[in-house]
Amino acid sequence: MINLKLKANTASFSERVTDIYVFVMLFAFPLFTGFEGYSEITLSKYIFFVSASALWLVLLFAAALKKKMSFNLKKLDLVEVLILLFTASCCVSAVFSSFRSSVLLGEGRFDGLVTILLCAGIFFGVSRFGRVKNSYIYAAALAVSINCIVAVFQILGYNPLQLFPGSYDFYDAGREFSSIFLGTIGNADLFSAYLCLILPLICAFYISAEKRPLILLAPAFLCSLCLFKSGVSGGILALSATVLLAAPFIITNGERLRRALEVALLILSSVILAISVKTAETADAVTVTFSFSRACIIVLILIFCAAAARFALAKNDFSRKALRLFFLTASGTLFFAGLAAAYFWKGDKGSVYELSQLMHGNFDERFGSSRILIWRKTLELVPEKLLFGGGPGTLALRLDVDFSRFVEETGKTLSSSVDNAHNEYLGILVNTGLVSLAAYLAAQAVSLVRAVKCAARSEFCCCFACALLCYWIQAFFGLGLFLVSPLMWLCWGLLVSSFRREKSHLSENESVLV
Repeated sequence: MINLKLKANTASFSERVTDIYVFVMLFAFPLFTGFEGYSEITLSKYIFFVSASALWLVLLFAAALKKKMSFNLKKLDLVEVLILLFTASCCVSAVFSSFRSSVLLGEGRFDGLVTILLCAGIFFGVSRFGRVKNSYIYAAALAVSINCIVAVFQILGYNPLQLFPGSYDFYDAGREFSSIFLGTIGNADLFSAYLCLILPLICAFYISAEKRPLILLAPAFLCSLCLFKSGVSGGILALSATVLLAAPFIITNGERLRRALEVALLILSSVILAISVKTAETADAVTVTFSFSRACIIVLILIFCAAAARFALAKNDFSRKALRLFFLTASGTLFFAGLAAAYFWKGDKGSVYELSQLMHGNFDERFGSSRILIWRKTLELVPEKLLFGGGPGTLALRLDVDFSRFVEETGKTLSSSVDNAHNEYLGILVNTGLVSLAAYLAAQAVSLVRAVKCAARSEFCCCFACALLCYWIQAFFGLGLFLVSPLMWLCWGLLVSSFRREKSHLSENESVLV
């Protein structure tokens, strides 16, 4: 009896400590900036991430030793097997790397083997001991709300939390320093990646939850506003693609359709605010102006259509098959309409113009903030070490791409060196090789296929799958750094935990029926 009691307490301890860790990562980690603001935000967040994750994993390991738990490959989920293969191939890459002194921490921004192993540990620990709950969504929503409020004040010319050093502010980007910084994440691309993870999480939960969580509409509005106001094209594209891909599978009845229309109204309202309100710094003040453009008219028409549909369908219900057919058709139509609009685009600047030029076969290495150049240079390195790459976090040692620009306004020359592939998948390929990339992509595919099967039954499968899908799409243009990626791995672990719970629930129902 004593042994049984000890085992029960140890098991509950693992779940409790994992519960605390999930809250810490979803709420505290995104908001923690250290004590030096943006000047030391990368190091500060890394210390937080490593300390919190290592302590949690040590506690889990101690609990496992106390229970005398053994590692059994046969009990692993297929996604877990693929992630294990990914992690093992990264370790092989590190062992055979020509830059062994650099593979642990990485020569980029702490993207070495230590980060990879900790992220894998997060995935396995959360998938095994995590128990998905509504409060996780609310913790993430509260953190992102605070983050977005900070970003809004920065756009208005303020310096909340004194994140910018000295007298600098948001509008000194491109004049005093190269990158744009927003919120408590830092780099605008990473801020966009964070929003791409949390915004779909909140919206999908609002649509699929048993009871309508109206309070989540506020953080969803803030997220959407900041995403569109940040102007990060990769994030906006990822959100748009996620809507088209996910709608046929999460909108399965009349109630979900009505909630989806409410979310659409919210996002469209944030879009019209983002594109119509212009801010600019003049002298020592920031001016706010309102500009009603053709794009605003289009968005207003969409808002009217969504509102009309919401009230017209107030009490209607539809079969899952009919809704899926409708949204598959609508998504396909909108996708090809978008491609056609981009192909015939008449503008001469911006992301849509660049896409149009690429569709016409006009390649310019400056497109995508010079991503075309960075990708080409990175791809040239891949054949050198195809299977296992150059080693975790070693691209900075192999890539020779520098940028500089003279700023007439300040008389300064801004310079930067590229230490990242600006594409997470390409980064995996060049750093840890084809084997790791294949395992990673296979794990993604298996996860999404399973999520589609249980999206109608489980709100947690639905919301975590949407969050991951949006993040994985923006990852094609993203940096993939630890400032956001651990949250992706945590959500992935919670998704697999949801699969396990759903499978157990179905087995119990089958037993009752028998």
